Amino acid sequence: MNDASAQDFDNERRATLSVHGGLTLTNSAFRAGPLGSVEVDNKNKAAFGASFGYALTPALTLEILGQFQQFENGSNQSFNSIYESTVLDFTFRTNYNLNYILGLNRVWSNFSPYISLGAGIQYYDFERTRNPGTPTALTADDSGVNLVGVIGAGANIRVTNGIDFFLQYDFRAAPDNAISRVLRSNNDRKTITYGSLFGGLRFHFGESEARHMSWRPAPMDLYEEDFNRLMALHTRMDDLERQLAAQGDDMSNLEARTSTLENRADDHETRISDLETQFAEMQETMRDRERERETRTTMTTDERGLTQVLDDGHYVQVFAGLTLAQAQGVRQTLIRELQGVVDNPAQMVLITQRRQFYEVRVGVFNRFPETANVLRTAQSSFSDAFVVTFPRPAHLSSQYQDIRRTN
Repeated sequence: MNDASAQDFDNERRATLSVHGGLTLTNSAFRAGPLGSVEVDNKNKAAFGASFGYALTPALTLEILGQFQQFENGSNQSFNSIYESTVLDFTFRTNYNLNYILGLNRVWSNFSPYISLGAGIQYYDFERTRNPGTPTALTADDSGVNLVGVIGAGANIRVTNGIDFFLQYDFRAAPDNAISRVLRSNNDRKTITYGSLFGGLRFHFGESEARHMSWRPAPMDLYEEDFNRLMALHTRMDDLERQLAAQGDDMSNLEARTSTLENRADDHETRISDLETQFAEMQETMRDRERERETRTTMTTDERGLTQVLDDGHYVQVFAGLTLAQAQGVRQTLIRELQGVVDNPAQMVLITQRRQFYEVRVGVFNRFPETANVLRTAQSSFSDAFVVTFPRPAHLSSQYQDIRRTN
């Protein structure tokens, strides 16, 4: 659909002001034709004017046109001009838009031919410039009013929504007393015809986006086969709309699935990140245990399980008694209970003698949280088990002087 047919017809422009200029055209005596017929030769003189029009319908515009023109004989004669006549006519006319009437705007959209019919009055001022003989009533200077009829044809060319360029030819008929009477020898009145060819501009008043009513596309007749074709197209459009709606649903489902997959991918990334963190912590734990094993090799026990050398770190202290036999019994019990809890219970369960006491500890652990499993296992049989850290505080150093440090 073009922009003309898509516009709002309620806002179409109707009022028009036109200005034009051109030539008045005449044929010499008795040579009738499209230029008219005048009994004497006349020069083709300039003509100009203006008009105001109002569109009643897309096919019909009413117009009032005023035109100023001059006539002077002698253009094709050897003698000088005998008379000059100044004529000002006002015609009321109707313009018929052929584009709308005949549907021609289906062929072109910016070209609009039309025809005009009208009538009006003609003010004239007749003046002799040379006396061809004895003056009569027909040859004397005179002025007056005549009736004039007009038929015309032209074409508008759309420049913008508010401006048209137009070309027009008018064919007028009027009494001869305003133009060629100077050579008449009697008082008979005769009707003469003459033409006007002019061009100009039409200025349409209205909203900037609206066109003049005459540019409205002509309606088209709708036949049964056209109706059936339109209904078939309507059915196809309904089918396409349903298909589009279904595709829209599919797109929505696809977007939802994509969003779910993105969320799952985010979850997987988070889990991978957690696993990487756990793996790093596990590696660190393995390195700590390797360091523990290396450290434990420095702490040796005799055949009684007794040692007086302890590494710095954390220990789970389980027992303190006055006899070595009691301590050895506790040690054997712990070795059995810690199977599967630590790597080598026999190396980690130690007896130390401090003053008159024999103490049983499990260690060494580099980090305090690593003592948790051993402490929980030991407390199942020895509820008063606790964690002790070496080196001991300075104010207790005298009480632990029997135990040496490896570091």
